[in-house]
Amino acid sequence: MTDQRLIGLDFGGMSIKGGAVDASTGEVLARGMRPFAPDVPAEEIFSRAAALVLELEAAAGGPPQRIGLGCAGLFERSTGTVLASANMPNLVGESLSVGVGRGLGGREVVVENDANVAAFGEQWLGAGRDEDSMALLTLGTGVGGGIVLMDELFVGPGGNAGEIGHTVIFPRPSGSPYDGPFHEELVCPCGSYGCLERLVSASAAKRRARTAGLSDDLPTLAQAARDGDGPERRLLHEIGRDLGSGLSTLVTLFDIQFFVIGGGFGGALDVLRPGAEELLNEQRYGSGASRIVPATLGSDAGWIGAARLSLSSH
Repeated sequence: MTDQRLIGLDFGGMSIKGGAVDASTGEVLARGMRPFAPDVPAEEIFSRAAALVLELEAAAGGPPQRIGLGCAGLFERSTGTVLASANMPNLVGESLSVGVGRGLGGREVVVENDANVAAFGEQWLGAGRDEDSMALLTLGTGVGGGIVLMDELFVGPGGNAGEIGHTVIFPRPSGSPYDGPFHEELVCPCGSYGCLERLVSASAAKRRARTAGLSDDLPTLAQAARDGDGPERRLLHEIGRDLGSGLSTLVTLFDIQFFVIGGGFGGALDVLRPGAEELLNEQRYGSGASRIVPATLGSDAGWIGAARLSLSSH
Protein backbone atom coordinates (compact mmCIF):
# COMPACT_ATOMS: atom_id res chain seq x y z
CA MET A 1 0.00 0.00 0.00
CA THR A 2 1.36 3.41 -0.86
CA ASP A 3 1.63 6.15 1.74
CA GLN A 4 -1.43 7.70 0.09
CA ARG A 5 -3.63 4.84 1.23
CA LEU A 6 -4.69 4.89 4.85
CA ILE A 7 -6.45 2.55 7.29
CA GLY A 8 -8.44 3.59 10.34
CA LEU A 9 -10.34 1.75 13.08
CA ASP A 10 -13.18 2.92 15.31
CA PHE A 11 -13.73 1.00 18.58
CA GLY A 12 -17.38 1.28 19.60
CA GLY A 13 -19.36 -0.33 22.40
CA MET A 14 -20.33 -3.45 20.43
CA SER A 15 -18.12 -3.52 17.33
CA ILE A 16 -14.91 -2.44 15.66
CA LYS A 17 -15.52 -0.57 12.41
CA GLY A 18 -12.76 0.13 9.95
CA GLY A 19 -11.91 1.09 6.44
CA ALA A 20 -9.26 2.03 3.93
CA VAL A 21 -9.26 5.35 2.12
CA ASP A 22 -7.09 6.95 -0.55
CA ALA A 23 -5.56 10.06 1.01
CA SER A 24 -5.16 11.90 -2.28
CA THR A 25 -8.69 11.40 -3.64
CA GLY A 26 -10.77 10.62 -0.55
CA GLU A 27 -12.05 7.46 -2.22
CA VAL A 28 -13.16 4.77 0.22
CA LEU A 29 -11.36 1.61 -0.88
CA ALA A 30 -12.77 -0.89 1.62
CA ARG A 31 -14.95 -1.14 4.73
CA GLY A 32 -15.27 -3.82 7.38
CA MET A 33 -16.58 -4.60 10.85
CA ARG A 34 -15.93 -7.05 13.67
CA PRO A 35 -18.54 -7.47 16.44
CA PHE A 36 -17.71 -8.13 20.08
CA ALA A 37 -19.49 -8.20 23.42
CA PRO A 38 -18.38 -6.03 26.36
CA ASP A 39 -17.13 -9.09 28.26
CA VAL A 40 -14.80 -10.29 25.48
CA PRO A 41 -11.18 -10.47 26.79
CA ALA A 42 -8.86 -7.71 25.66
CA GLU A 43 -6.61 -10.09 23.70
CA GLU A 44 -9.60 -11.31 21.69
CA ILE A 45 -10.59 -7.72 20.87
CA PHE A 46 -7.02 -6.97 19.76
CA SER A 47 -6.99 -10.13 17.65
CA ARG A 48 -10.24 -9.16 15.92
CA ALA A 49 -8.96 -5.64 15.29
CA ALA A 50 -5.73 -6.92 13.76
CA ALA A 51 -7.68 -9.40 11.59
CA LEU A 52 -9.87 -6.55 10.35
CA VAL A 53 -6.81 -4.48 9.44
CA LEU A 54 -5.34 -7.41 7.49
CA GLU A 55 -8.64 -7.86 5.66
CA LEU A 56 -8.71 -4.18 4.73
CA GLU A 57 -5.08 -4.28 3.59
CA ALA A 58 -5.82 -7.22 1.33
CA ALA A 59 -8.73 -5.34 -0.23
CA ALA A 60 -6.76 -2.11 -0.66
CA GLY A 61 -3.41 -3.43 -1.82
CA GLY A 62 -0.95 -3.75 1.08
CA PRO A 63 0.02 -2.48 4.54
CA PRO A 64 0.43 1.18 5.57
CA GLN A 65 3.19 2.16 7.97
CA ARG A 66 0.80 3.40 10.64
CA ILE A 67 -2.78 2.65 11.68
CA GLY A 68 -5.13 5.23 13.20
CA LEU A 69 -7.56 4.16 15.92
CA GLY A 70 -10.43 5.99 17.58
CA CYS A 71 -11.77 4.79 20.92
CA ALA A 72 -14.42 5.92 23.38
CA GLY A 73 -13.15 6.69 26.88
CA LEU A 74 -10.15 8.29 28.51
CA PHE A 75 -6.63 7.17 27.75
CA GLU A 76 -2.97 8.10 27.89
CA ARG A 77 -2.04 9.26 24.41
CA SER A 78 1.69 8.57 24.67
CA THR A 79 1.10 4.84 25.21
CA GLY A 80 -2.46 4.40 23.94
CA THR A 81 -3.45 2.98 27.36
CA VAL A 82 -7.15 3.07 28.27
CA LEU A 83 -7.69 4.77 31.63
CA ALA A 84 -11.49 4.59 31.74
CA SER A 85 -14.19 3.19 29.47
CA ALA A 86 -17.85 2.67 30.31
CA ASN A 87 -18.47 0.53 27.22
CA MET A 88 -15.28 -1.55 27.16
CA PRO A 89 -14.25 -2.28 30.77
CA ASN A 90 -11.96 -5.14 29.73
CA LEU A 91 -9.73 -2.67 27.91
CA VAL A 92 -9.05 -0.50 30.97
CA GLY A 93 -5.35 -0.63 31.76
CA GLU A 94 -4.52 -2.04 28.32
CA SER A 95 -2.48 -0.29 25.64
CA LEU A 96 -4.45 -0.27 22.38
CA SER A 97 -1.29 0.73 20.51
CA VAL A 98 0.65 -2.27 21.79
CA GLY A 99 -2.23 -4.75 21.71
CA VAL A 100 -3.37 -4.07 18.15
CA GLY A 101 0.17 -3.48 16.92
CA ARG A 102 1.28 -6.88 18.25
CA GLY A 103 -0.99 -8.62 15.74
CA LEU A 104 0.41 -6.45 12.94
CA GLY A 105 4.10 -7.18 13.35
CA GLY A 106 4.64 -4.30 15.76
CA ARG A 107 3.48 -1.55 13.41
CA GLU A 108 2.66 1.80 14.99
CA VAL A 109 -0.95 2.38 16.03
CA VAL A 110 -1.94 5.98 16.79
CA VAL A 111 -4.84 6.33 19.26
CA GLU A 112 -7.28 9.22 19.76
CA ASN A 113 -10.69 9.83 21.32
CA ASP A 114 -13.57 8.67 19.11
CA ALA A 115 -15.39 12.03 19.06
CA ASN A 116 -12.19 13.82 18.06
CA VAL A 117 -11.50 11.49 15.14
CA ALA A 118 -15.15 11.79 14.03
CA ALA A 119 -14.65 15.58 13.86
CA PHE A 120 -11.43 15.04 11.89
CA GLY A 121 -13.29 12.79 9.47
CA GLU A 122 -16.20 15.20 8.93
CA GLN A 123 -13.79 18.08 8.31
CA TRP A 124 -11.79 16.04 5.79
CA LEU A 125 -14.40 14.20 3.74
CA GLY A 126 -17.76 15.13 5.20
CA ALA A 127 -19.87 18.19 5.94
CA GLY A 128 -16.83 20.35 6.73
CA ARG A 129 -14.69 19.46 3.73
CA ASP A 130 -14.61 23.08 2.54
CA GLU A 131 -13.79 24.50 6.00
CA ASP A 132 -10.39 24.71 7.65
CA SER A 133 -11.91 25.14 11.12
CA MET A 134 -15.06 23.61 12.61
CA ALA A 135 -16.57 21.88 15.61
CA LEU A 136 -18.55 18.64 15.61
CA LEU A 137 -21.23 17.99 18.23
CA THR A 138 -22.93 14.61 18.46
CA LEU A 139 -26.29 14.64 20.23
CA GLY A 140 -26.75 11.16 21.64
CA THR A 141 -27.02 9.77 25.17
CA GLY A 142 -24.58 12.54 26.00
CA VAL A 143 -23.00 15.26 23.86
CA GLY A 144 -19.69 14.38 22.27
CA GLY A 145 -17.54 16.81 20.39
CA GLY A 146 -14.34 17.58 18.60
CA ILE A 147 -12.59 20.69 17.32
CA VAL A 148 -10.52 21.19 14.17
CA LEU A 149 -8.54 24.44 13.90
CA MET A 150 -6.74 25.36 10.68
CA ASP A 151 -6.88 21.76 9.43
CA GLU A 152 -5.39 20.38 12.67
CA LEU A 153 -7.19 18.37 15.33
CA PHE A 154 -7.17 20.42 18.53
CA VAL A 155 -7.01 18.42 21.78
CA GLY A 156 -5.15 20.85 24.05
CA PRO A 157 -1.98 20.26 26.11
CA GLY A 158 -3.69 17.74 28.38
CA GLY A 159 -5.70 16.08 25.63
CA ASN A 160 -9.08 17.08 27.07
CA ALA A 161 -10.08 19.90 24.73
CA GLY A 162 -13.23 19.40 22.70
CA GLU A 163 -15.38 18.10 25.57
CA ILE A 164 -18.11 20.47 24.44
CA GLY A 165 -20.84 18.54 26.21
CA HIS A 166 -19.36 19.55 29.55
CA THR A 167 -19.43 23.27 28.89
CA VAL A 168 -21.50 24.74 31.72
CA ILE A 169 -24.31 26.85 30.27
CA PHE A 170 -26.68 26.86 33.28
CA PRO A 171 -24.69 27.86 36.39
CA ARG A 172 -25.45 26.28 39.74
CA PRO A 173 -27.66 28.59 41.85
CA SER A 174 -25.81 30.23 44.74
CA GLY A 175 -28.65 31.96 46.56
CA SER A 176 -28.47 35.20 44.63
CA PRO A 177 -31.86 36.68 43.67
CA TYR A 178 -30.60 36.49 40.07
CA ASP A 179 -30.12 32.73 40.28
CA GLY A 180 -32.83 30.27 39.39
CA PRO A 181 -33.98 27.24 41.37
CA PHE A 182 -31.77 24.18 41.76
CA HIS A 183 -32.70 21.38 39.33
CA GLU A 184 -31.51 17.92 40.36
CA GLU A 185 -31.70 16.68 36.78
CA LEU A 186 -29.04 19.21 35.75
CA VAL A 187 -26.40 17.51 37.92
CA CYS A 188 -24.01 15.92 35.42
CA PRO A 189 -22.22 12.59 35.94
CA CYS A 190 -18.96 14.52 35.45
CA GLY A 191 -19.68 16.29 38.77
CA SER A 192 -20.64 19.68 37.36
CA TYR A 193 -24.07 21.30 37.23
CA GLY A 194 -25.77 22.65 34.12
CA CYS A 195 -23.54 21.04 31.47
CA LEU A 196 -24.64 21.37 27.86
CA GLU A 197 -25.37 17.64 27.59
CA ARG A 198 -27.84 17.84 30.49
CA LEU A 199 -29.92 20.18 28.31
CA VAL A 200 -29.51 19.20 24.65
CA SER A 201 -28.59 15.51 24.45
CA ALA A 202 -31.13 12.93 23.31
CA SER A 203 -31.51 11.86 26.93
CA ALA A 204 -32.14 15.45 28.02
CA ALA A 205 -34.65 16.02 25.22
CA LYS A 206 -36.62 12.94 26.27
CA ARG A 207 -36.66 14.14 29.88
CA ARG A 208 -37.71 17.65 28.92
CA ALA A 209 -40.47 16.30 26.68
CA ARG A 210 -41.89 14.16 29.48
CA THR A 211 -41.78 17.11 31.87
CA ALA A 212 -43.76 19.15 29.33
CA GLY A 213 -46.33 16.36 28.94
CA LEU A 214 -45.21 15.55 25.40
CA SER A 215 -44.13 12.34 23.66
CA ASP A 216 -40.56 11.37 24.47
CA ASP A 217 -40.21 9.55 21.16
CA LEU A 218 -37.82 12.00 19.53
CA PRO A 219 -38.67 11.36 15.86
CA THR A 220 -42.36 11.80 16.74
CA LEU A 221 -41.57 14.96 18.72
CA ALA A 222 -39.53 16.41 15.84
CA GLN A 223 -42.19 15.62 13.27
CA ALA A 224 -44.86 17.32 15.39
CA ALA A 225 -42.60 20.38 15.59
CA ARG A 226 -42.32 20.40 11.80
CA ASP A 227 -46.07 20.02 11.35
CA GLY A 228 -47.26 22.99 13.38
CA ASP A 229 -46.53 25.81 15.80
CA GLY A 230 -47.43 23.92 18.94
CA PRO A 231 -45.76 22.91 22.21
CA GLU A 232 -43.40 20.50 20.43
CA ARG A 233 -41.98 23.26 18.23
CA ARG A 234 -41.67 25.58 21.24
CA LEU A 235 -39.81 22.93 23.24
CA LEU A 236 -37.35 22.18 20.43
CA HIS A 237 -36.85 25.90 19.87
CA GLU A 238 -35.92 26.19 23.56
CA ILE A 239 -33.55 23.22 23.33
CA GLY A 240 -32.09 24.81 20.20
CA ARG A 241 -31.39 28.00 22.12
CA ASP A 242 -29.53 25.98 24.75
CA LEU A 243 -27.52 24.37 21.95
CA GLY A 244 -26.76 27.84 20.61
CA SER A 245 -25.50 28.86 24.03
CA GLY A 246 -22.89 26.11 23.88
CA LEU A 247 -21.93 27.03 20.32
CA SER A 248 -21.56 30.70 21.22
CA THR A 249 -18.81 29.76 23.68
CA LEU A 250 -16.85 28.18 20.83
CA VAL A 251 -17.36 31.24 18.65
CA THR A 252 -15.94 33.47 21.36
CA LEU A 253 -13.01 31.25 22.35
CA PHE A 254 -11.90 29.88 18.98
CA ASP A 255 -13.55 32.10 16.35
CA ILE A 256 -15.21 28.97 14.95
CA GLN A 257 -18.12 29.81 12.68
CA PHE A 258 -18.93 26.37 11.25
CA PHE A 259 -20.69 23.68 13.26
CA VAL A 260 -21.56 20.12 12.28
CA ILE A 261 -24.26 18.32 14.25
CA GLY A 262 -24.48 14.53 14.34
CA GLY A 263 -25.80 11.78 16.59
CA GLY A 264 -29.31 10.36 16.79
CA PHE A 265 -30.95 13.54 18.04
CA GLY A 266 -29.04 15.43 15.36
CA GLY A 267 -31.77 14.26 13.01
CA ALA A 268 -33.93 17.00 14.52
CA LEU A 269 -31.45 19.72 13.53
CA ASP A 270 -33.93 21.36 11.16
CA VAL A 271 -36.22 22.20 14.11
CA LEU A 272 -33.37 22.87 16.57
CA ARG A 273 -31.47 25.23 14.26
CA PRO A 274 -33.86 28.25 14.45
CA GLY A 275 -33.41 28.49 18.22
CA ALA A 276 -29.66 27.92 18.00
CA GLU A 277 -29.25 30.63 15.35
CA GLU A 278 -31.43 33.02 17.34
CA LEU A 279 -29.23 32.62 20.41
CA LEU A 280 -26.01 32.93 18.40
CA ASN A 281 -27.24 36.19 16.88
CA GLU A 282 -28.15 37.54 20.31
CA GLN A 283 -24.76 36.67 21.80
CA ARG A 284 -22.63 37.33 18.75
CA TYR A 285 -19.07 38.42 19.44
CA GLY A 286 -17.16 39.80 16.46
CA SER A 287 -18.07 39.65 12.81
CA GLY A 288 -19.10 36.77 10.62
CA ALA A 289 -22.15 34.54 10.42
CA SER A 290 -22.19 31.07 11.96
CA ARG A 291 -23.43 28.09 10.00
CA ILE A 292 -24.91 24.93 11.50
CA VAL A 293 -25.18 21.87 9.24
CA PRO A 294 -25.91 18.15 9.65
CA ALA A 295 -23.13 15.58 9.67
CA THR A 296 -22.89 13.55 6.47
CA LEU A 297 -20.53 10.61 7.11
CA GLY A 298 -22.62 8.74 9.66
CA SER A 299 -20.82 5.80 11.28
CA ASP A 300 -17.90 6.14 8.82
CA ALA A 301 -16.77 9.44 10.36
CA GLY A 302 -14.79 7.79 13.17
CA TRP A 303 -12.67 5.42 11.12
CA ILE A 304 -12.16 8.00 8.35
CA GLY A 305 -10.86 10.51 10.90
CA ALA A 306 -8.70 7.81 12.50
CA ALA A 307 -7.23 6.96 9.09
CA ARG A 308 -6.40 10.62 8.55
CA LEU A 309 -4.87 10.70 12.03
CA SER A 310 -2.24 8.23 10.87
CA LEU A 311 -0.87 10.97 8.59
CA SER A 312 -1.03 13.70 11.22
CA SER A 313 1.86 14.84 13.36
CA HIS A 314 -0.59 15.04 16.30
